[in-house]
Amino acid sequence: MKAGWISAALLGLALSQAVARPLEPGDLPAVRAAAATGSAAARFDLGRMTRQGIGVARDPVKACALIASAAEAGHPEAMFTLHYMLAAGEGCARDEAQARGWLERAAEREHPEALQQLAQYLQYGTLGYAPDPARSAHLMAVLAHAMKHHPHAD
Repeated sequence: MKAGWISAALLGLALSQAVARPLEPGDLPAVRAAAATGSAAARFDLGRMTRQGIGVARDPVKACALIASAAEAGHPEAMFTLHYMLAAGEGCARDEAQARGWLERAAEREHPEALQQLAQYLQYGTLGYAPDPARSAHLMAVLAHAMKHHPHAD
């Protein structure tokens, strides 16, 4: 069982490198235009750019608001990112309960990184979760299945 969990974790880490496309300062006009039309993916990208200071001044508060807007519109990667921001209090008030909620919503959508992160929190009992190795192992199996049968692409 442990080897399977580790294999799934490594698979999740490999996929995490491909989930969010790289952004460059030259992308800003197109991203802003798409965000203005209501695109959740573009709002997420604009939030990422604002969070990292790519083509715009770094502004964690504005980034959190943009990413939250994309998450509320159902964007799984935004949900996952918002969970991290809430857990760390980055650009918003630190709120573990909300962080758990957004992480679980992303995991319900079979977002690979969310499944992996939730499994780790459950394995070690962090972010306010009680340790639950059985559920952790189940989530890693879901991750492996999701990656095999439903490639994640945003």
